[in-house]
Amino acid sequence: AVLVGVVMIVTIFFLNGCTFMPHSYTSGKPIKESKVEMIQHGKTTKDDIIQWFGIPATIQKEGEKTTLPRQEPTMIGVFAGPLVVSESSFELFSSKHKITGDHRIYAYYYTKASGTSFGLLFFNTMSSHSVTDKLLVLINEKTGIAEDYIFRKQE
Repeated sequence: AVLVGVVMIVTIFFLNGCTFMPHSYTSGKPIKESKVEMIQHGKTTKDDIIQWFGIPATIQKEGEKTTLPRQEPTMIGVFAGPLVVSESSFELFSSKHKITGDHRIYAYYYTKASGTSFGLLFFNTMSSHSVTDKLLVLINEKTGIAEDYIFRKQE
């Protein structure tokens, strides 16, 4: 019985071994700050926005919740799950604009995440770094004009 226990411990030791796993994830297209600076409140058109940034990740309507796919590094690779973007995005604009049924938020996201995980027997560690850029553009669908925008970089 003691020999079986020793064999099991040695087997677990050799099977567990050492792991080193780098991982990275990119979502969306990079949002160029030079293009963001071209947006003029009340002058830039919806067509300009689409030409400069492409098709939005989401088009939000007030009162509707929007979900986006999300992935982030974990100890064993990449975790995938939904990211809910709620109607609170309109609250970011409501202090300066009277939001109507004609308004939409064209949302653009860019995320770049990377990290490494290291495991040795029962010791595990992970380091990761991520950058997320978010551009929200308030569009009046009736006029086709970009009334406002918010751009944020987050590390």
